[in-house]
Amino acid sequence: MSVRALQSTRGLCACAVALIALALLARHAQWLDDFHLFIPTVWAQCLVYALSAWMLLMRPAAAANGRVLLVVILAVAVILRVIAIATPPNFLSTDVYRYVWDGRVQGAGINPYLYIPSEPAVASLRDEAIYPHINRLYTAPTIYPPFAQIVFFAITRLGESVTAMRLAMLGFESVAVLALAALLKRQGLPIPRLALYLWHPLPVWEIACGAHVDAVVIATSLVALIAAMSNRHGLSGVLLAAAALTKFIPVALAPALYRRWDWRMPTTFVVVVIFAYALYSSAGWKVLGFLQSYAAEEGMTQGQGFFIAMLLRDLGLAPLSAMLGFAAIAFAALGTLVIRAQSRNRDVETMPVLAGGLAIATLVLISPHYPWYFCWLVPFICFLPRPSLIYLTSSVFFLYITDEPFGLLTGLIIYAPALALFTFEQRRFFVPLLQQGSMP
Repeated sequence: MSVRALQSTRGLCACAVALIALALLARHAQWLDDFHLFIPTVWAQCLVYALSAWMLLMRPAAAANGRVLLVVILAVAVILRVIAIATPPNFLSTDVYRYVWDGRVQGAGINPYLYIPSEPAVASLRDEAIYPHINRLYTAPTIYPPFAQIVFFAITRLGESVTAMRLAMLGFESVAVLALAALLKRQGLPIPRLALYLWHPLPVWEIACGAHVDAVVIATSLVALIAAMSNRHGLSGVLLAAAALTKFIPVALAPALYRRWDWRMPTTFVVVVIFAYALYSSAGWKVLGFLQSYAAEEGMTQGQGFFIAMLLRDLGLAPLSAMLGFAAIAFAALGTLVIRAQSRNRDVETMPVLAGGLAIATLVLISPHYPWYFCWLVPFICFLPRPSLIYLTSSVFFLYITDEPFGLLTGLIIYAPALALFTFEQRRFFVPLLQQGSMP
């Protein structure tokens, strides 16, 4: 091993030790129920993560020492997740209790879209471990689409507990990591780039600790990407449908995965969607669950939940004009990426970059108010390792400590620096990247 490689590896090992130490401190903060300690600690983790990413990307000698470094990366990833899983499950979110409840309801032969958890029809399913912690206990049926419900049902057949759900989501994340490794190998990129995902604090806390179903979204999206790149278009459509039927947002990847004149991908996508909803059709229109009320709650129906629309209103535009301006920006941004995707129709190796671009644009435009939505973007850092994306996926922890997740100030803290960094990168990195279709 060269001196330079040894020095680089030592630097990454130092970052690894710091990440683990900070994870232990963050775990301590969780047991104390102290957000004022937890969030600064996690942001410190994000800074160490950014430093490790810089070392990995700017010092090729470190990545060249693949075997030793890969062992370190995987070992640290496991340790971080063991620490996160040994934390209170309801500190960051109570979504996992709804997952277990939905699976339990289905296990009893009841359609999960029919009843609010507090209704008498499901009273026999209540317990002290899950039921009291369900969010929107008295107001909302489930919001999760059919494939998520299938996952919940399958997992709870093995165990109706938070621990079983956490372990299952880590299993889906393992599939995602294997898919990510396959994509890196196909792109000719160093396998140690897995650290750009595995060491990122966001999936560590939101999947290992929070057990968010976004792990399913990441796994199915990445495997759909592999299937599309391997010309298995029918399978790609099935997997993309599974991702979109877990959370609707992954449908944004369709233009990157679609090849012109191919009928298999869109056909299988539609067939899977129809079949999945047919499984729960006994609920009628209730099969849409809490979706409409959720959209209103998030301010989407009034245009208050979108950062760019709020910014335009704050600049003096009337609400209608602000929404029209937001729509124009959204169509321009997504339209440009769709055109770019179709212009690269024959170049399958550009799919990860184009899919990442569509994912980033979609989340920035809809500006979700919960940090775990942004876990979906973290794998794309492996293909688009840009400061803007690292900042965006790190800054969203701010959503845990603000009293105004829909406020303009929150949006400015999260999105304004990311967009400023992106504007700088657009000239130096992003345009050449799309023109070349590969990583520098």
